[in-house]
Amino acid sequence: MRKQFPIFIFATLLALFLALSTTRSTYAHAALVRTDPPDSTVLAEAPSQVRLWYNEPISVSFSTFQVLDLEGQPVELTSIHLDELDPQLVILELPEIGEGVYSIHWHVLSAADGHDTQGYVVFGVGSSADLNTAVVHEVQTAVPWTEVALRWANYGLMALVIGAAIVAQWVLPRAQKRAFLTDSFLPARRRILKLARYAALGSLMVGLGLFLYQLSRLLANLAAEATWLGTGWELLIDSRWGWLWLGRQAVFVALAVLFGRMERRRASNLDMMAIVLVVATAVLQALNSHAAAVTSQLSLALLADALHVLAMGTWLGGVASLLVGMPAVTAKALPDQARQLRQVAWRMFGPVAAVAVALLVLSGLVSAGFQVATPDAMLTSFYGQTLLTKIGLMLLMGLFGLLNSATLHPRVAAPLARLLKKPADWTPFSVDKLPRLVLLEASVGLLVLFATGIVTASPTAVGPGYLPYPDKEQTSAMTQSVEDMIISFSSKPNLPGQNIFVVRATSHRRPAPAEVAKVILRFTYLEEDLGTVSIEAQEIEETSYRLGGGYFSLPGRWHVDAVVRRLGVEDSIGSFEWVVPPTAEPEPVVLSDQPLRPILLPLGFAGMGLLLLAGLVLWRRKHSKASIEDVLSAPDSLVRVK
Repeated sequence: MRKQFPIFIFATLLALFLALSTTRSTYAHAALVRTDPPDSTVLAEAPSQVRLWYNEPISVSFSTFQVLDLEGQPVELTSIHLDELDPQLVILELPEIGEGVYSIHWHVLSAADGHDTQGYVVFGVGSSADLNTAVVHEVQTAVPWTEVALRWANYGLMALVIGAAIVAQWVLPRAQKRAFLTDSFLPARRRILKLARYAALGSLMVGLGLFLYQLSRLLANLAAEATWLGTGWELLIDSRWGWLWLGRQAVFVALAVLFGRMERRRASNLDMMAIVLVVATAVLQALNSHAAAVTSQLSLALLADALHVLAMGTWLGGVASLLVGMPAVTAKALPDQARQLRQVAWRMFGPVAAVAVALLVLSGLVSAGFQVATPDAMLTSFYGQTLLTKIGLMLLMGLFGLLNSATLHPRVAAPLARLLKKPADWTPFSVDKLPRLVLLEASVGLLVLFATGIVTASPTAVGPGYLPYPDKEQTSAMTQSVEDMIISFSSKPNLPGQNIFVVRATSHRRPAPAEVAKVILRFTYLEEDLGTVSIEAQEIEETSYRLGGGYFSLPGRWHVDAVVRRLGVEDSIGSFEWVVPPTAEPEPVVLSDQPLRPILLPLGFAGMGLLLLAGLVLWRRKHSKASIEDVLSAPDSLVRVK
């Protein structure tokens, strides 16, 4: 092992080199999607409040908002609070302000995945306001490589915990039954359980590092009087991130104790508890990941992410666990026994690894459908490019895994043997070369985990910026006939930001059943769940109603309801599917700008369904075969009993 250990060092150094060579600027996670008043607008009158909508729920207790005037002096806010019905809407109550230019600098903590983000909004009051003179600060931040390193260690140790539990409780017992080598089996099992215990303890230390890192980020943003102790306690008991962190730490404490007890004695109840706790680690990780910020189909996103973590741990952690556990038999057992157990254990692990790889690919498809908007977003965004790098590394690791399988199973190597005109029992390498091949597979696994750390610490490639450009321009007006009413709707200039909306509502019955009391417009963004905004339009003529404002705050598809309310008559509602084009010229299509989610989600879940069905069929066949063998081996007296 001493000669092979430098490969691990090389893989670690290569990952660190990638970290240093790919440093670039990026924006953080909880993005500001729209504001009221809209960004970069000049208002005739000063607003009494500012509304900020984000794409994730916001933890106001750990967020800061500062309003600066033209001289850079802060304007004291009356209050800062979340909307009662929408945790993604922050409302800033303003005092009376005069004419001039104002900038709002915000730094918020996402309540979904615990990432912080910052930015600014500029608006003016009065016709003489010049927005170019606003006081603004640079808000771009580099990829947080400290966080990437902590996440790398977190995923690596978690993979060891999951993989060691699978190997110790499923692979080794079945290998021991095949090889009948109890003397070789017990030392290997203890070695792997000890590895799992150390990995659980290491996860506790990494968890402490994640907590201190999160706390330092918050203290850098909060007021000067904020303390480590007070802010840390508030983070633990008054935030979703804190409760999930406490749950994570508790699970790893329980696993460390449990693996220690399992080293000393075998008990089926301990095995079951270990499996439950291992699954809990994956679920807690999913609840604190990008999947937790998905606004629609949240349960599916969390399920896919938890399965992805379990599959990753089973494959990568299982490889590392067998690599560490098998040398333990060489010191206390005969070489022939050690070699036989190692060979049988790797053969038993092969199907487990194959299922884990299949589940990893399928759950990855689903997660990509939630986190990457389009094929072009995959190719052009930092998140997508890093994800493609991870996929490439996984393919390389899979190639080494396939070579290992072909070395152990001549049937796997049979197609290549026929191509090369080799004997039927030919394998590409001898079994003695297996440890080196496995070491290469595990070393590439280090790079896969490092790419995972970058992906999970980087903003996803979804949102309005990745929407496809409309194929055709929206018509200037649309008209519908609803009961006795003819309702038309128009928007000018029909671009993101300030627009003038005009609704015309007339009855074709003479006389009309009732006079129009009011017209209400309801705006719903269809590309993302941002809620619905309802506001009353002002009457400008007997049948015409006008509304001005930044209600089309984002490009893309909108649903607009024009509600015509009349006394004593049921509301007449005109529903319009509206498209707001981007203000910029369309970006050239690299591969495709069509959404990935409608393709990847059905493909991934259908594959997982087929995988589950195949597993049930194989289990039933094996169970039926075992039952027949039991009957045939029973005494004649029992067989003849009717």
